[in-house]
Amino acid sequence: MLCHVTVLGCVLFSTACQQQDQPPGPAPSALTGDRSALGRERNDCRADKTCDPGLLCLSNLCVKPPPADCTVVAETFASFELGNYADPEERAPLVAKFKGECEKAYVTKEEGKCLDDARDKWSAAQCVPRMFPELLTKSTTGDCAQVAASFRTSLAQQMPQTDPQTKAMFDAMIGAVHKSCEEDKWPPAVVQCYLASNGVEAIQKCDAATPPALKQKIQDRVMTAMQSIQR
Repeated sequence: MLCHVTVLGCVLFSTACQQQDQPPGPAPSALTGDRSALGRERNDCRADKTCDPGLLCLSNLCVKPPPADCTVVAETFASFELGNYADPEERAPLVAKFKGECEKAYVTKEEGKCLDDARDKWSAAQCVPRMFPELLTKSTTGDCAQVAASFRTSLAQQMPQTDPQTKAMFDAMIGAVHKSCEEDKWPPAVVQCYLASNGVEAIQKCDAATPPALKQKIQDRVMTAMQSIQR
């Protein structure tokens, strides 16, 4: 019996020693991943496939893409502010300011290509939203409903709705304006202009103040909506 107990004790002792000699397993954080590192360079992307500013999510890994030429970007932004014919002395400080903001925002080469086609600040904001937060404050549903109501009241005076077809087209047009206001990120100044407008002449003044790229987007939405009525 003693021999049996001794052998059994040796087996247990040997097993315990083997377990103690084994290297420790990975820490819980290594198994689950450090959630605070998500989105950082060369770390996993966040659950929504986003990364920190200036990084792209490729194959669930956050990587830094090639940068834009921030001197070119700065010249573009300076032209939005001053036009193309400002004196070099007036232009230089603004170019330096925008170049620093471009580098801080990590504007990428792809975003720089998008900016090549931008003709105003609103269209530039569609390329690099983080550089124009003041332009991309999404209009509230209530504001856009009021904008649509203002359009309806003002245009009804010029567009008599004497038959069902005309009324349907009118409603489609107003609906397209409402949808554009909510989804195309109208600049706050444009929203406020339309909210304060009263009559066709006031609407025309707001239209003149609307960025050309946004104006084209609104027109495209209106045409698509009206064409759907005519089918």
